[in-house]
Amino acid sequence: MKNTLYIVDDHNMVRNGLKAWLENHSEWRVEKDFATSAECLKCLEYIGKSLPEIIIVDVQLINETGFDLVKKISRKWPNIKCVMYSMYDTTGFVLQAKDSGAKGYISKVAKEEELVHCLEVVQNGGTYIEQYMAEAQNKIDSIVSILSKQERNIFEALLQEKSNKQICDELFISPRTVENYTSRLYAKIGVKNREELIERFK
Repeated sequence: MKNTLYIVDDHNMVRNGLKAWLENHSEWRVEKDFATSAECLKCLEYIGKSLPEIIIVDVQLINETGFDLVKKISRKWPNIKCVMYSMYDTTGFVLQAKDSGAKGYISKVAKEEELVHCLEVVQNGGTYIEQYMAEAQNKIDSIVSILSKQERNIFEALLQEKSNKQICDELFISPRTVENYTSRLYAKIGVKNREELIERFK
């Protein structure tokens, strides 16, 4: 359905505020909003053909991430476009959003008008990243093509400033495996340590 949206965000005030602003200042209509990915997926399964054009998904939901939801939507309902909306603006999160299938990434500090512009770009088949993130993202794009899938996963995690333990827990790999992949990444990218890697791509 044209100009229709869903919003998935675990903060009630954010959902209500976004819905009110969009419906009062743009042509977009927020048909439904959800606090969890489970609620959203259940609705999509139930409604059949009356799908929204775009779903705005928060990166961090309660006890889960929005990335997994975007992956599921992109695979099962490829005609629905996802835009990730987050308080995180580091390059690692943008890269993970792209890998999940998101067509847009915009921070919660962006002006409402920029969100509307993002929705219009995505609606018309484009992809959107805020301008101040784009330069760093271009640097990343030149690197990820030479990385294996697992190297890319660890590269994303490092750019998100996650600890080795967090990486182990999320990817189900051992500390030694993380160390080996990290050393390999440093060599491929041409940096000496984690701090230098983060500084290069921020």
